[in-house]
Amino acid sequence: MKRAFTLIEVNLAIMVMAVGILGIISLYAFGFREERQSREDVASAAYADAVMGPLVTALTATNVKWSAFRKLPNSPGEYGWGHYLENRSTGKVVSNPEGLAQSAYTRTISALNIGEGFPSGFQVPRQKAGNLKAALVVMHDEDSAIVRISFRAVDKSNLLFAAPLYYTEARFQGIIDGEGGGE
Repeated sequence: MKRAFTLIEVNLAIMVMAVGILGIISLYAFGFREERQSREDVASAAYADAVMGPLVTALTATNVKWSAFRKLPNSPGEYGWGHYLENRSTGKVVSNPEGLAQSAYTRTISALNIGEGFPSGFQVPRQKAGNLKAALVVMHDEDSAIVRISFRAVDKSNLLFAAPLYYTEARFQGIIDGEGGGE
């Protein structure tokens, strides 16, 4: 007598294989999502470098006078990241965060009075940044020799506060011109 598989055994084997195949297929969606997020994170880091690099270079320039440095304004203002919120209770982000970021960059560069050589706004090629929306905060306490800079960039502006935060500090290295001391 020949032994054969029963219908129950065949169905059980098919079910085990189907669960395994469905598990593998479900990993594709996860992989695609992670790949997209990885591309956005790399573009965000490149964007942060393109914006923060010239800003730190300008802030640490040796021809910056202490009288200009010590009076650097907080940009976009005293509330820092709060300026990017249209509605604080719901967390709704303003419609044009990049305009505020450009303003913060421009205010900081122009307050240094270092003349030509630094762009008045940040310019990032679109192929590098994609469709990222930028946000920049420059914080400085009057008479402090340190400026704190933080930056975020994200594809959808409503997710701005979920984006990675890039942070750096710039220390005064310029000319002490007798106004206020400078430590």
